[in-house]
Amino acid sequence: MRILFLTSDLDVTNGWGRYSAGFLAEARARNGTADIVAPEPESLRAKPDAWHLRPLYPLVAASVAWGLRKDAKGVALIHAATEPVLPHAFFLSLYTGVPYVVSAHGTYGDLRTYPPLLRWFYRLAFRRAARILAVSAYTAEIVRQGLPSAKVDIVPGGFASAVRPTGKPGPSAERRILAVGAVKPRKGFHTLVEALGKLKAQGFVFRAEALGPKGTSAYAARVEARVKELGLEDRMRFAGRVSEEELNAAYARADLFVLPSEHEGTAFEGLGLVYLEAMAHGLPAIGCYESGAPDAIKDGLNGLLVPPGDAEKLAAAIRRILSDKELWRKMSEAAPRSVEHFRWGTVGASMDDAYKEAINDHAR
Repeated sequence: MRILFLTSDLDVTNGWGRYSAGFLAEARARNGTADIVAPEPESLRAKPDAWHLRPLYPLVAASVAWGLRKDAKGVALIHAATEPVLPHAFFLSLYTGVPYVVSAHGTYGDLRTYPPLLRWFYRLAFRRAARILAVSAYTAEIVRQGLPSAKVDIVPGGFASAVRPTGKPGPSAERRILAVGAVKPRKGFHTLVEALGKLKAQGFVFRAEALGPKGTSAYAARVEARVKELGLEDRMRFAGRVSEEELNAAYARADLFVLPSEHEGTAFEGLGLVYLEAMAHGLPAIGCYESGAPDAIKDGLNGLLVPPGDAEKLAAAIRRILSDKELWRKMSEAAPRSVEHFRWGTVGASMDDAYKEAINDHAR
């Protein structure tokens, strides 16, 4: 099974890149390096920024795709692993007659995200795909709302964490809370800060740490200003981007993982690989409904789910887990087991099945 694998990103420090790098490695391991053709992302002129939202972007993709015809020789399927390379897959399929599948990661699986001048094109390109591979049930639901007749499979992103749970008997006396993600509205840090402010007012003991790029955004400045207003400087810190080693150390010392992601316009959390990473370390996790979090977090089993934007309920959920040693222990023990089916071997097999079904459908 010879596959042409297209992606805009292989940077494992972000979601698109980690997903693409993982599936690329899995495809090569399963099919052999020679049968997986993968042009360098830079050669596709599809950087993971706003390029794919520009009106003339499809023309750029059409030109690049014309130059990829030799790469497509002898392949049975094209996989657009990120939405910015969907136009490339669409045009390359027109040129060669080879079917394509596209991964939908969240925000860009919602047609309303695209400017009106481009929406018609992305609707056509998604519709022409042999399969749309959504990373979560919620993402699949959003895709189907805009494309009711599309063939949508759920194939989540995977992870390959080799860590072992710390085996702690319960939360530490400091009750350490960890959040991981870029400091932007979609990650819900403003709601987390408000929840922590409520817990402080209730006399609840905790220490919170947020890891992830802060940039220079006005949002990050507002969130940090709110930390000061609530008197949380000695209890919450934004540490910025850290190394993989430092990240694993943070998971190991934490007692609870919290990322209350929410919608920002059409932007939403498609899955949230950080939930999987946290639970692999034995951390109970708290996330929100109306996102991909419920695919990873099973409410009451390995963590809790709360409504997005509800600081009151988020505070109550944090307090509930960190105040109940027996509940924490049960969730901590369940967490690593509950994410085993997200490991690359399992999701790689699911992707292979999706490839074969798409190829067989096209042959009929």
